[in-house]
Formats: sequence, structure tokens, C-alpha cells
Amino acid sequence: MNVAPISEKTIKPDFQARKRKDQDFDATVEKQEETYTKSKVNGMVLATALSAAVLGGAVMHGHGKWKISNLKKDNETIKNTLTKAEEKVKNLTKDNETLSSINKRLQEEAQKAKDRLTDIFEGDIAPKDMRDKIFNELKTKIEKGGYGYDIAQPPVTGKGGAKVYNDAIPLPSAVGTQNRAGIRELQIPEISSDGRFSYEIPMSDEVKITHMQSVDFTPVKSQPTNISESYADSVKWDNDKIARDMLQNFYDGHGQTLDGVRLHFEPAGTGKYKVRIEGKSTYTPDKAVYIGESTKRNDAKAAGNYGEGLKMATLKLLKDGGAQDVKIASDNWKVTYSLDKGNLSDKRVLSYSLDKTDKYNGNYIEFETSDKELLASLRSSLNRFYNSGNTHFKCPDFENEIIGIKNLPRGEKGGIYIAGQRFEFDGKYDGLDDIAIFIKEKPPVDVLDPSRDRTSLNTSNIEEIAKWLAKDERMSNDDKVKLLKSLEGYWDVKGFFDNKHPMDNFIESFLRYTNWLSDKSQLHIKFPEKYVAYSNASPDVVSDLKMNGYKVCKEDFSKLGMPTIRDLMGDARAHDVVIPNDNQKKKILILKEALNKLSPSLKDKHFTADELDTHIYMFDRTSAKDSKMYSDCNAEAITDNGVSKGFWIDKSYLDSSSFSDVLETALHELSHKAGGDESAEFSYKLTNVNKDAIGQLINDIQARHEMQALNNLWNSLL
Repeated sequence: MNVAPISEKTIKPDFQARKRKDQDFDATVEKQEETYTKSKVNGMVLATALSAAVLGGAVMHGHGKWKISNLKKDNETIKNTLTKAEEKVKNLTKDNETLSSINKRLQEEAQKAKDRLTDIFEGDIAPKDMRDKIFNELKTKIEKGGYGYDIAQPPVTGKGGAKVYNDAIPLPSAVGTQNRAGIRELQIPEISSDGRFSYEIPMSDEVKITHMQSVDFTPVKSQPTNISESYADSVKWDNDKIARDMLQNFYDGHGQTLDGVRLHFEPAGTGKYKVRIEGKSTYTPDKAVYIGESTKRNDAKAAGNYGEGLKMATLKLLKDGGAQDVKIASDNWKVTYSLDKGNLSDKRVLSYSLDKTDKYNGNYIEFETSDKELLASLRSSLNRFYNSGNTHFKCPDFENEIIGIKNLPRGEKGGIYIAGQRFEFDGKYDGLDDIAIFIKEKPPVDVLDPSRDRTSLNTSNIEEIAKWLAKDERMSNDDKVKLLKSLEGYWDVKGFFDNKHPMDNFIESFLRYTNWLSDKSQLHIKFPEKYVAYSNASPDVVSDLKMNGYKVCKEDFSKLGMPTIRDLMGDARAHDVVIPNDNQKKKILILKEALNKLSPSLKDKHFTADELDTHIYMFDRTSAKDSKMYSDCNAEAITDNGVSKGFWIDKSYLDSSSFSDVLETALHELSHKAGGDESAEFSYKLTNVNKDAIGQLINDIQARHEMQALNNLWNSLL
């Protein structure tokens, strides 16, 4: 809003001259064929002279067809053209002199009009002695005045207590379980130097032995499948993955435990090692031959799916592991897999023979391999499944029907188990430190779709699992509180440059989706007194809170009822206060006085008396703190629940800007009590404030003159 005095609105004395020049220019454009400047005429004369010289050369060196008389005639024409052009140049010069005279007279008349307007406005309304009196009174008031508030202490806004929820569940002081307290770590022997190894995981009452009814069948010899040898290259399986899929079948066969499974290695001569893995359940031969006939496909708690993993592991052993054949047997049958020439080409394919055998109460896989590292992978994989000696499952901090969580000593390797099988994290089976998580069933495919390759999990998968758990109706509110408590070590807010553990992401995702449906029972927690959720605050504020015993938690804990930093302390100070110098102080007081003079049109209708007696604080947008976020900020409102508490103003803007600009800025910032820059409420408020302020200055001559005096005071400080 421009509130400069009317007497300062200068009428440009040359406005008529500008109009006349525009008209003359337009006329020149319209009559371009007839009007030439002196420079254009000289150019044409020069061009004609050059042409004449060329033509003259043609006469002297031509065939005599050009006559001298024609050349003389042409020269006479040129002279006449030049004479006419010079006449027009003289006329144009005369016109310009006339125009200049008119401009001079207009300037004189405009100045006389301005002087008369000033005399009428100032003389009739306020004689000079009265104007001087008002100026001097305001000057004295400004020079002797004070802020009326502490310029170094901006107000605290937004402070309020935490909301109290009647259904809030008290945060337990501790959580933990004694589940599987009897687990004793397996004492697995090392593999001897010659490759010998024999170990059976102790049996337990958790083992569920199953015996499928025996079936009669016709033996088959060297039956080719449609799986080619080269198909083994389609997956990038290392020894760990081969070992995993071998043992997975025994894990599911014992009711989701490796208890009772036996591994036996022995040298086989010629640099090979015989491997035999034994289980105690029995099943029919179709489960070993057909893909998709596995008993695990509809079991959410089974580690496997369709049985294709065993076939792929077999193919990898035959192609890359040095095995000549792989035997799978149970009950009254034995399947022997090998690579043989196919029926349709010379390329080798996976083939099998099915034979009848003596009754065997159990099942086994047997093969020879030249890869001693595969033996080490098989041994290591015993603890990559649930068994009664895997301490990752002993006394978890939280456990329900879906998930268990156990915090480990700092730096200890943990892992994520899904349906009892450990998955790789970030490419390693031991890739997750400090915690063991076991999910008791395979999550829905839209949450996690582990392919046959069981690709490595990552932080994104962790977030999806947390989202699924937060939304699953089987997770009661009590369960959610206990789960969160078990992960309290990951509650702390993390800065942008802080190292985040994957469980930080888990917590953030879990909080985000815990109360995701408004029509469901909302979770509220009663937190201890010194727990606060992060809200916008400087690192110094966060550090001070921690030093005073507060636990500053992730922002979304506020959704569960935890008070925020803002609730505790109010809005953190956005800027560092700059103490004004003498001139800056006077400008702030001039600005406050101007707002006071506008109170007849603004008080009560738009602002309270306290709001108009505004508190102005100065900051430096070029400072190290403010230059990052406020480098282009001239001012910033301070509001609290729809009430204006003053505003910040940049020191350089205050120093260099006009009185009218800064006054408009003040009205702008005060109007922010109605809302932010993009809100319709703010736009309406500012429009009406400006309209009423302008109306007062038009209709209230005394207020206008006082505003002029303040403007003059301001200008005297520049």
C-alpha cells in the first residue's frame, strides 16, 4: 500500500511532450516514403555518386552506347532530390524547435499547477507553522520513546498442554517374555579337515512328524523333464541359497523346525564329499517330482511354496556343484536326478528315475560334491531356521501370534525370519545388527513377494512389513503398545545427517499407519512426563531438552498422544534477535506510531488494541543461521492461535526501504492472524485492512498530515 502524501505525487511535466513525440513518430511511419532525415539524404547522395562513378566507368570502357548527356541528366535529377530533402530537414528541425518550446511551456504550467495544489492543500488545511508543530511533536515523541516491550525476547507462541485421552493406555515400564526360556545354544561341531561331519539337532516336543499314506507306482527310468541344463544360469544362487533350499524341505517336514534333522558329510574319494541330509517324516514321490505339488503351497507358516526350490537346488548341484546325481528318497521310493541328453536336441536336460525301495521310515537327500564350501554353508544354515537351539527365539521382548522381536546386545548380528526362515538383509544373512525379528507367517503378496530366489530384503521391505502390522486387525492396541515399548531404543528423533537403523524406518512406518482409519479404535498412549515428540525446532532446542532429561521422540508419536516440543515450549524462535541501533529503533517507533494513527479505521474491526500496539523484532537474513531458509525474507508474522503477537523484520529491509513500503509490510504481517499467504482468509483480511486504511487517509485530513510528518521523519533518517 502506498501511503505517501498526496503533495508528493508529482505530475510529470513532460507528459504532453511525450504524447506529441509519439504522434510525430506515428506520422513519420505513415509517411515514410516522403520523409527523410539529413543522414538518410546524405547516404542516398553518396550511394548515387558511387553509382555514377560505376556507370561512368562503363561509358569509358564500354561500347559507346551510353551518352554523356544521359549522365548529365541523371546528375541534375540527383541535385533536385537533394534540394528537396534539405528543405524537409529544415522543416523537421523547425518542428522540433516548436515542440521543445511547447514542452518548456508545459513544464512551467505543470509546476505552477503543482505549486497551486500544494498551497491549497497545505495552506488551507494546515499552515506551515501547524505542520512544523506536528512534525516536531512527533519527532520529540519518537526520540524520547521506548519500545514498551523487551526487544530481545520474542514472545512464545503455540504453547499448550498435551491433550488428555480417556482411553489412553499407560506405557508399560518394561516388557519381555519368558517364551522358550529353555533354549540352549546348539553346540554344532566344526567340519574336520578331511570334510567329515555328523550332527543331529536334538529332538523336541515341537517336532510334528507326518507320515503320508504309501502309494503304489510304476518305476520310471531316465525320464527327461522340460528343464534344461542352461536354466540353472537363470538364477544367481550361491552355496548359501542351495543349502537354504535343501534344509527348508526338512524344516517344513518337521512342522517348521529343524529339530531332529541330521547332517552327515564324509570323504568320497577323488576330491569329492558325500552329503546326506535326513528327516523323520515321509511323503509320496509326486512331491519330489512335480512342481506345484508341494504340501506347503497353502500353508502360510511354511517356509516353502511350490517345491520348485528343491528342483532348482538339484539342478545347480548337477551343473555347478560337481554332483553326478542327486537322490531324494522316502517311504518306499527313491528319485534319482541327473543331467541327460534330451529327446528334442543334443542339449542336456534334468532327468529323473523313479525306483521302488525297501521301506524307509523317514526321508533323505544324498549327493556328492567337489565344493567343500557348500559343506560350510550347510552347517551355517542350521541356525538360519527356527530350532530349539536358535537363541534368536529365546525370551523375545515382544511376541504375539504374528511377530516376535528380540533386542540383542549392541553390535551383535541378528536377522529377519519369515515363517521360521532367515532372510538376507542388504545382501547378507547377518546383515541386520542389534535385533532379531521373527514373523510367524508369510505376509500377503502385496506386502512381500519373496520369489523362488528369496531376494534380499531391504529398508523398504521393513517399512512395508511395519505398515502391514499396524493395519492388521489381529494386532490389538495392547499389542501395539507393547511392540512399541520393545522398540523404545529406536524412538529418538534422528537428524538428516544421523545414521539411521532400519528399525528407525520400521517405527516411522508403524506410527504413520497405526491410526490410519478414523472409524477404527484409535490408539492413544499415556507417556511418561519427560517424553516429547519432535516438532519444528532448532538443534539447540533439541539439545537443551535432552540435557534437561527429556526424551525427544519421532514426530509421529504425537498422533498417539505424546506432547510435542511446541506443546512444551511454544514455537521455537525462528530467528536470532538483532538489537537495533539508534536509527533502527527510531524507525521501529515511527512504524508503531503510524499503526497507532490508523487505529480509528483498524481497531476492533480488524485488530485489537494490543495487536495494533505491535511488537517488532529485528533479524538479519544474511546471518549464518537465517541465510539457509530466510535469505529472501523481508518480514515474518508472529501469530498464536489466530492472534497477532507482532512480527520480525529484516535489518537491511528496515534500513533501505521507504516508509510506505515498510508500513504496507506491517499491515501485511499483522493480517496473517487470519491465515497463511495462500489462504483465502488472509487475502480477504489484507484486502479489507488496506481498503479501510486508505479510506481513512483519504477522508481524515489530520491523519493524512500526521502520516506525512512521520514519512518526513523517516526520510530524515535515511
